Amino acid sequence: MNKTPLSTLFSTRESVQQVEEGEWLAPKFDDKGTIPCVTLHAETREVLMFAFMNAEALALTIETGLAHYWSRSRKKLWKKGESSGMFQHVQRMLVDDDQDCVVIEVTLTVPEAGGEEASCHVGYRSCFYREVPVGGDVAEKPLRLKFVEDRKAFDPHAVYGDAPNPTQL
Repeated sequence: MNKTPLSTLFSTRESVQQVEEGEWLAPKFDDKGTIPCVTLHAETREVLMFAFMNAEALALTIETGLAHYWSRSRKKLWKKGESSGMFQHVQRMLVDDDQDCVVIEVTLTVPEAGGEEASCHVGYRSCFYREVPVGGDVAEKPLRLKFVEDRKAFDPHAVYGDAPNPTQL
């Protein structure tokens, strides 16, 4: 693939007016060189995951239409679906007012190993498969999470085999 230089995709941040009201993409990356990304299902609007993108991941996502992220735990570029076959096809990308966060709306590929479309390496459809009690629902401590997905969409072992788990303790 012929990569476009980042300097041609992103504008320089020159003024608050330009960033907030301008027509040019001028992302603000944090001190680690990343920008947060919320990923939604394009049809159901459910939150599928949250991750970070560095400049290269953002550029590749824009250029290819497939979601790319920066893995903080593995310290490497990560094309979602590369190992699982569960690609995220970007339908729309939004940037917030000060251009320091993006939202992508995606459709998903069903895993080749079987199951339903999903986004979470644990096997659930969404990475946000548990609810935290708040307010009057705080009945016990430590807090007990409530599962909001009642079953897994695919078998993680069938999809990932013996690949190392990206969750860090």
